[in-house]
Amino acid sequence: MNSERGSTPIELALGLMMIVVPVAIVILLVAPIFEARNFARRAAAEGARAGVVAIENPLDAASSAIARLATGLGVPPESVTVEFCEGATCSWARGATFVVDVSVQVDQVSDLLPTGSMTVSARHGEQIDLYRSLP
Repeated sequence: MNSERGSTPIELALGLMMIVVPVAIVILLVAPIFEARNFARRAAAEGARAGVVAIENPLDAASSAIARLATGLGVPPESVTVEFCEGATCSWARGATFVVDVSVQVDQVSDLLPTGSMTVSARHGEQIDLYRSLP
């Protein structure tokens, strides 16, 4: 009985490490996917808002707002794809909806969790103010 004294804390520590360490690794490896999804949502919302309130060149205003956000957050510009009005010609009439789709390419984060390359997308629409003064 005396030879087993003190082995329980060691077994507990080893057991916890076998559970906690793999869970922490998976969380750290999946985090960039959620980060890209958050960026896509925010970029779509800010791009749509910038396009709706722009006086001239709303598409350029939306594109530059998304590019500034990507640069500020360290997202590579070549991994961001932007589409306006679902690929159709945008209507700038009062009450129309300006839709921005943002897609972000997320490369494989690590060889430990082979997720491959994936695309995360977000869509946001802003209504053009019914009482806006149009030029």
